[in-house]
This record gives sequence, C-alpha cells and structure tokens, in this order.
Amino acid sequence: MLPATGGLPLALAQRVESDLRTLERLRIKPVFVFPGLSPNKKWKPYFTPEQNDACRDRRDAWEKYEDGQEDAATKLFAGRSAFSQWDLWRMILRIFRHRNVEFIIAPFLAWPQLIYLQRHQKAYIHAIFGPTDTLLYPGVDKLITSLDLTSANPMFTFTSKRALISELQVSEDQFLDIGILVGFEHSPPFPPITHDQALKQTVDMVKYYKTGFTAVSAFAEHPAVKTIQYPDHYGRTRSMIKFSLILSSEGAVVPLPIALPAPPSHGHPNHTHHPTAADIPQDLHEIFTSRLPDEIYFYLSRGLLGPQALVWLTSGQIVENPPLDNGETTEYKRFVKEVITDGQTGPRATALALISSVAHNFWANRKVHGYFWFEYQAPHAQKSVQHNSPQTAQLAERVSGWNVMYSIVEEELRRQNSSTIDFSLCLGATATERLAARTKVKSNPQGHLEKKDEIVANVIWRFLELRGFLLNTHTHSPLARAMYTAIKQARVNDKFQDPLYLFLELVRAGVMHGHLWSSRAFSGGPSFGTDDEKSCMLLVMRVLSIVPLNFMPQAWSAPLSRELLVFNSFVRSLTRALRTLLEVTSLNMLLRSDARRNRDDLLDIALSLPFQTEVNTGFGVLAKVYLDALTHINHGARVRDPYAEGVAEAKAVALEICEETFTGVKNPKQEVEHVNSDETASFGGSSFARID
Repeated sequence: MLPATGGLPLALAQRVESDLRTLERLRIKPVFVFPGLSPNKKWKPYFTPEQNDACRDRRDAWEKYEDGQEDAATKLFAGRSAFSQWDLWRMILRIFRHRNVEFIIAPFLAWPQLIYLQRHQKAYIHAIFGPTDTLLYPGVDKLITSLDLTSANPMFTFTSKRALISELQVSEDQFLDIGILVGFEHSPPFPPITHDQALKQTVDMVKYYKTGFTAVSAFAEHPAVKTIQYPDHYGRTRSMIKFSLILSSEGAVVPLPIALPAPPSHGHPNHTHHPTAADIPQDLHEIFTSRLPDEIYFYLSRGLLGPQALVWLTSGQIVENPPLDNGETTEYKRFVKEVITDGQTGPRATALALISSVAHNFWANRKVHGYFWFEYQAPHAQKSVQHNSPQTAQLAERVSGWNVMYSIVEEELRRQNSSTIDFSLCLGATATERLAARTKVKSNPQGHLEKKDEIVANVIWRFLELRGFLLNTHTHSPLARAMYTAIKQARVNDKFQDPLYLFLELVRAGVMHGHLWSSRAFSGGPSFGTDDEKSCMLLVMRVLSIVPLNFMPQAWSAPLSRELLVFNSFVRSLTRALRTLLEVTSLNMLLRSDARRNRDDLLDIALSLPFQTEVNTGFGVLAKVYLDALTHINHGARVRDPYAEGVAEAKAVALEICEETFTGVKNPKQEVEHVNSDETASFGGSSFARID
C-alpha cells in the first residue's frame, strides 16, 4: 500500500536482515554493487507511457477505495509506488554498516563493476547475481538469475551464455547484437521487430545479415528507425556495453577492458587481442557523461552521497515525475517548481552550486533545466536553474565561514549534556552572540577538520546557514530561534528535530495551513464539525503526519487518507531535496580541503546527518481516527455546562497541554482563556498571540 501511504516499505529492513542472516549461515559473504549515475539516454523521453499508466492506476485505485472496493484498490495500488533504488539506500546502508556488509556504488552501471570484481587478479567475488544484461559483455558465461533465501532449503538458479549461444547457433558478437536489438533497460527494442515473436525474428535477422550493424542499416529508412535515430543509438549502446566505466581498485574511473588483466596467450597464434587505450573510443563522454573528478566517484562509491545531484549536473536535466498523489494540485506544482527547483536560494540550485564551485570551470557554466510532468515546453523554451547566478554562488561561498574545531564541539557536548551531533547541539552552540562568536573561524588553525564529529557538526552549521536559519554572523534568525525554543521544551528530542525543521520550512513556503488544496476536499480528511473546525482539524492532521510513527513489519491495515497523501508529497519532495543538499555540503567540504580527504568513515558521516528516512501518513491517520472517536463520546452530544462533572479537570489538562506545546507563544494559557471567553475559535483571528 505504499502508493497510498507514502514513506518507505515497512517490512523491508526485516527482510534484508533475514536474508543476510541466511547468507551468513550458508557461509556466503555477499558484496553488493549499486548503480550510480545514468548513462546518457537520448532515445528515452522524459515522461513515459508507463508513468501515465501508473498515474491512471493510482487514480482508479482511489476511486475504488472511496467506493468501498478495497480489494480491487489494493491490486491497482500494487507496484505503483514510483520508488527508485536511491530512495531506499539510507535504510539499506545503515543495515550494512551495522552488520559489516561490503558494498560499492558503481560510477554508472552495476554489472560492469561486478565483472571487474570477479575478474580482478585478487578475485574479490566468485559469482555474479545480477541482471541478464551482464551476459552481453564479452567473455561472461555463467550468471545467477534468481535467489531464494526464504525457503527451508535456500536455492539459486543460473544460466550459461555458452549454452544459449550453442542453442541459438550464433557467435558471441552476434549474441551481443541480438541482446541490443531485442531491447533492455538501456536500449529500446529495434522498431521493426516489436511484437510477440521478437526474439525469434531478431535471431533470424542477425543470422541473415551476419551483424547487427548490417541489419540496422538495412532498415535505415524505416519511419520509426529514423524518428529515434536508431542507427546512432545502436552504435552508442554497443560502445556503452563494451567500454563500460568502472571504479578500479586504484580509485580511478576507467573503461572495463583497460582495467581487466589480459588473458594468457599460451603462444596461440589466434589469441584474441586485448584492448588497449588506443582502442577506446574518444567520445565516451557522449555515451556516459562529461567526466567528473575521480574523487567524486570515490565518495559516491562509499556512500557519502547519493547520485541525484550528480545526475542533475552531468545530464543537464532535473526531471520531476508526478508524486504518489499524481500532483494534481496547483500548490504542489508551484512548490516543486518554484520553491524546490527554480529558486536561486532553493535547495536544488544551492546543491548544484556547491558541486560546480569546487569542480572544473566547465561545470560552473553547465546549463541545467527542470522538466516537470505538468509542463510540455520545447527545450529552447525552458528556463535554466540559476545555480551559477551571483546570488547562488555567493550563498555557496559562505560555507567557508564554518571550520569549528573539535575542542568547541566537545565542549558543547559536555555543556549541553548531549552525546549526539544534531540540530539541537548546533543551535545550542550558537544560541547567544557570545557562543556564536567562538564559531567564527575562517580556517582551522590546527589544519584540516579531522574527526567525524567535527565534520558532521560543521556540515549541519553550513546547511543551516545555506537555508537561512543561521545568519552570516553565526547567530540565529527568527526561524532558528523558533526551532531552538521548541527543541528545548521537547521531551522526545531525537525524533522531534527533523519534523520540526520540516515544519518550519513548510511554514516559510506557505504550505503549512488548514486550507483545502486547490479548493478541493480529498477523501480521508476531517469528517465532522463546522468548516472552521474542519480547517483546524486538517492543520492538526498535517502537522502530526510529519512526525514518524513506529510500525510493526507487516502490511498496512489502517484506513487510508488521500488528503494526507497529497500533503505527504510536499514533505517527501522537501525531505529529499534537503537530504541531497546536506550530502552535497559534506562533499563540498572535502573537495575544498576543509576536512581531511583521505578517510574511511565516509558512510559514518552520511549516516550521522539529518533526514535519514521519509515519513508516511501514519501519524496523521492515527490523529484523525482518534479525534473522530472523541466526537462520539457522550453519543456526540457536547457538554456546555461549565460546572458539569469532569469539565473543570478536562479544561485544566487542555490548558497544560497548551503551555507545554506553544512555547514560542507568550502566555498561551491566557490567550486560550481569552479566546474562549470571547467565543472565538479561529486561528486566523486578531487575538492570536504573536511569536517572538
């Protein structure tokens, strides 16, 4: 039910832990390889028919759910969660860190990196479990295609390319051509053969024409072939497979053939030529991307950051797909375009500026355009993201003012009686002008920042200034003062900080309120009361839905709220953008040499930063169910006699809650009593207290 609730899979962590225990019991040591940046895909449209189908299924699912057809709705929701692997990395890598599981994030595709690890002289791995694309690379024979670790007797299945080639009666080179023409993740099927008998017809065609290139050339005038310029695409795909880029054990990004050891010739006169640098195409940057520094790929490989911001910069595109609620409201479209992406001080523009400012000048002048599912403008009509504007560049440069040494961080940990580097510690360390003055160090007199805690604290400080919570003087802005005041009063400090920060960002963006989105009431919103009461209830539901709720690792069985899912899209988009900005801030710090660059705690740094997960609609749904139930106490009749049994006690408890909750409001108890005496209950009334 993820497409209907948002958040991350509830049982995924338990399943991963279980599979890892099974592998350990079988004495199998896994090495996980994740894909990194995407190669250039000139053939692929920004928005595909599959995405349109997903939107249609989600819309139909809600209609069936609202009509009481829950089973039919569940089937339509299944598989429409729109997740990418990147969305799950933090959860998975945290498990890997805890269990000491080895992993690597490849520069681009995962399977070439796996081949490199298997064929390396040290034989880092002994078998590959991966996509069938892996078989397309020359010399790869056996591949594990499925793995069952949940049965009493764990099993795996594998396939042999040698057997397939023998059965098809083709050469290995022809097998590669067939694989490209049939189509796979990085290549569309050859247009003239897109039907049920595609494989047989492709094999026959390649046998007839001898090579894939000759076959493609024979259909060069086919309308669909000309439309997508398939001959050019075919050549690019062939080079992408044969010369895939990998991260070598020396830390360099090189084509796979160059990195692999040459096979022994045994004096055979027909020994296959092993590729050299002279054999590598000079235009690989057209097939993959223009080259980033190898150091960035290394930081990526160790989990310091995800690939999102790097993909934006290298591809020149920020492609925004529809969210789980299909993004039908004008407020969300404005939010994701103007607040998250296009704004010169927005998180995406700032993240791009942080990378381009420490890379080659080529990247500073790189144009990056946003493409949104609700806009269909021609490429020349697209306004580029202003990551290289003077305002954004100056903002990115201000991070150099944060180089706080460990002695101050350690002192703050003792003074605040804390064991964690987080928002609370960093705001507490700058709460007064005297405290803030200690942090104004242009450069660390002791050299680079060394310890992990130093780096995490300075990344958070830099992030807070980039987002306007801390001023250039290192003192608090009104947003920081509000946040710090609330944190000091919180009883559950560790789980409260991220939601509180998100709340303030949403307030600043003008999307934290109790009004309807686009004047439309979605299902799962407030059920009872006047319009004003429903508005207040809606605000309570939205605020609480930002707070994470602990779940059992089982299927969702609670009611669904389309209203909260719409709001969750704002929270999800903002969380991801801020998380990316944090990661890029840490990358910027290392590339500027503000911290020691050669280190082995990169994943620990990443896992110590805020916004490790994404919330679902759970807490908001819980609040709605609970508050709806309260309206049915006493059969729904209101007690209006101020002297009735239990009224005085209930009012006292409510006023105490106000005192504890609204710590940023002057005299909240008196304000509530004043509003009550005037028989007004509107949050927008003139009697609402001012916030300092």
